Amino acid sequence: MLVAFVIAIIACFDSTSESLIPDTPTREIEPSTVATMEDGTVEFYFDLSSYDSGYSSLMFFSNHEIVHAYHRGKEIYAFDKVGGFWSSSPGSEYNFIPINDQMHSVVVTVQKVYSDIDGRKPIFYIGSTYTMYDELLKDSIPRFLASVLIIMVSVALFLYYALMHKKLHLTKELIYLAYFALFIGVWSANETITLVLIFDNKVFESLMPYFCLLLAPSPFIMFFDMYLGINSKILKKVMLFASMFETVLFVFLHFTKIAEFRETLSYIQIMLFIQTMYVVGSVLFQIARRDFSRQTRICAVGVTMFLVALIVDVKNYYQITGDADILGRYLFLVFIIMLAWDLIKGTNEVIEKGRHVKQLEAFALTDSMTGLLNRNAFESHMKTESGKDLTGLIAVVADANGLKKCNDTYGHEAGDEYITTVAKIFNNVYGRYGNCYRTGGDEFCCIIPQNNKINMERLKQMFMTKIYTVNLEGHCQYSLGVAIGYAQYDAQLDEDFKALVKRADASMYENKKAYKCG
Repeated sequence: MLVAFVIAIIACFDSTSESLIPDTPTREIEPSTVATMEDGTVEFYFDLSSYDSGYSSLMFFSNHEIVHAYHRGKEIYAFDKVGGFWSSSPGSEYNFIPINDQMHSVVVTVQKVYSDIDGRKPIFYIGSTYTMYDELLKDSIPRFLASVLIIMVSVALFLYYALMHKKLHLTKELIYLAYFALFIGVWSANETITLVLIFDNKVFESLMPYFCLLLAPSPFIMFFDMYLGINSKILKKVMLFASMFETVLFVFLHFTKIAEFRETLSYIQIMLFIQTMYVVGSVLFQIARRDFSRQTRICAVGVTMFLVALIVDVKNYYQITGDADILGRYLFLVFIIMLAWDLIKGTNEVIEKGRHVKQLEAFALTDSMTGLLNRNAFESHMKTESGKDLTGLIAVVADANGLKKCNDTYGHEAGDEYITTVAKIFNNVYGRYGNCYRTGGDEFCCIIPQNNKINMERLKQMFMTKIYTVNLEGHCQYSLGVAIGYAQYDAQLDEDFKALVKRADASMYENKKAYKCG
């Protein structure tokens, strides 16, 4: 449904988006002259005399650069609001400098915030503002949606863990994967042209990717260490310490203005590459040990994709203007879905195994004919009660009279029906208060925990009444007869649980004698 929804959004956008001025094409424009000032500011002079009224903007992308535009010495555009304490940079922006057919020339000045970083020469375009904006947005939306999907997967993992971790005894690897996916998703979303176009707080937008890149390695390492079963305590601690030290150091350098995030970016990328190689090495180690488990195979494929994407996108970052993450977010989305699917599938397999074991246990402890607990269950219960405080415990014992005569007269099928009928009535009366067992061929027992509200004589009369009613209705070709007795634990009379059941048996036999005499 989610995939269908995304496809519908893309189709809707593509089919309904039309340039307001379709006759004005977007063109790349070269400055007539370029001059570099003493302070490093680069001045671009544009001759616009050959462009008509259809051209309403001069556009280019700036990254950590202060931009001003002038017409006849008067400022017509500025992108120069820096972040103060938070950042010396105004961030990244697609600059749309307004022009009209009365402007024959425009001067654009670009000043790098970080002078020690080589800036790429900006590429300028001229065209309709709405057309260029529409083209940029349309080109970027698939990438933005891929990033949003990564964030949605991470949120789904958080919710799944929060709702199910106690019930299913989930390990923390799922939550580590969720954190890693969240940081990567937010980072990649901030890098998209879509967010650059629609988000006004450029300083915040420029800082978020760096924070995410600094926070992502720790859950990345923790997840793969658990997922692959590496358990490399020393190496893992070294990697986690290095990640923590890097984060603290670079945050300190940034806010003291010694070296801001953009200036330390290459070191952040190197650390990411080292941490990725740690996981790659772990996968190769698993393969060398001939561990071809499902986890190893998934990681072998996924980490290879992740490494290729990391190399390609880092290379693009230094060569392409704007959103350089061309490949990474798509491959990472596939990888994260593979991992999440495998984790949840593994959890479901454990649940199914547990359910199967419980079913086998239930079969082993249940009487197939009557549905009551069987002799094995009764003996197991007897062992568990050993040594416990039995105060108030009640044992009820019942025995079907005349079963042998029923079998001899009407056959074994009638005898089986005799047993199941007695069992049903016994369970209806006593089953709501305790566990009912079939302890022998025609013998039944119910163990009732302490309950001061139970009137045992009333329950006995109710049981005998139901037996009498069945005989009176005449649905059976035989007459039911059941002897019943009970005993409540008395420390003076009962040494243990067996002694209690023995007294209940004695009470039942007294009832049987009275039944025969009657």
